[in-house]
Amino acid sequence: MDGIWSTDELIDSLSKLPVLLPVVLADVNAENARFRPAEGEWSTVEVVGHMIDVEERAVMRIALIQEQDNPELTGYDPDEMVVERGYQGQPLQPLVDRLLSVREERLAALRALSPEQWVRTGFIPGRGDAPLTAVTVHLCWHDTTHLAQIATNLAAAG
Repeated sequence: MDGIWSTDELIDSLSKLPVLLPVVLADVNAENARFRPAEGEWSTVEVVGHMIDVEERAVMRIALIQEQDNPELTGYDPDEMVVERGYQGQPLQPLVDRLLSVREERLAALRALSPEQWVRTGFIPGRGDAPLTAVTVHLCWHDTTHLAQIATNLAAAG
């Protein structure tokens, strides 16, 4: 599938997280991992937890889009899930390991898709029909946004 980004480029972009995240998190201590830059903002460990949540949903959405015609891709409250799963109290490294494991699962699922499967759609309430390519572009943006948030948090933590 070609468009603004080819599917190979999307997969390549998603493949960068396992390279970049360990570098960004090198030598981060537990205190800095749990530092919240302001009231209501996530710590680094919570950001990583949120990324796990998104990754797990992405894997489910890929399967759902392939199994059903234009399924509804329901949202969730990310702040609520971060609290519910208690990420702030968890050690960073096991969360990073989980994130990278689920990312590999998603990459494998995407690599297995045919060009016809990449253009299958899901319905996103408030946004409309979205092909898997568009959903994947959004998640490439999501990675960059949260990597920058982690870097900003760690810089503020000192």
